[in-house]
Amino acid sequence: MALAFPNNHRTLEDMAHSEDAWKILQQTHDLIKVADAKAAAIVTGNGVLGGVLLKVLPPHREWPAAWPHVTLLLIGVAAVGASILFALRVFIPRLSNDRPQSLLYFGTIARRFAEPSAFLPEYRKLLGDETKLEKALAEQVWTTSHIARRKFRNVTPAIWLLGFALICALGAGLLR
Repeated sequence: MALAFPNNHRTLEDMAHSEDAWKILQQTHDLIKVADAKAAAIVTGNGVLGGVLLKVLPPHREWPAAWPHVTLLLIGVAAVGASILFALRVFIPRLSNDRPQSLLYFGTIARRFAEPSAFLPEYRKLLGDETKLEKALAEQVWTTSHIARRKFRNVTPAIWLLGFALICALGAGLLR
């Protein structure tokens, strides 16, 4: 037998379900933060490596004599550029959404409610209905999971390209 609360008819079991959903939502938000942090580190590393590669690139008139060295440097610069582009894609927000409009999503709240007084009754209604709250939480978990996946799909090639650029830089250094 479930213990019911007199004011809103929520049971301890219902509260446990929504608490679990909130925790899962927080975990997906944390994954998004991890992807963002990785992308920031990648952009920083690429900036440093790109600067070094461009600094050691010999003048254009010396390229024919040192073509293997120059080729590796230029390939490294290209890999740095591509890596930066993938990493920057992590930071580009996609605010358009054809999905149902959730009261847990900041974009929906900002679009639908000009004043807090208009938002509060709808929000209270959502919090008072465990089934609707679980549905809204599940939609947010689904949405943030897709966001995290998209971000990590851009972080992964950015890391590989940064590694490739480092190998090119090391190879160019050995050829010099």
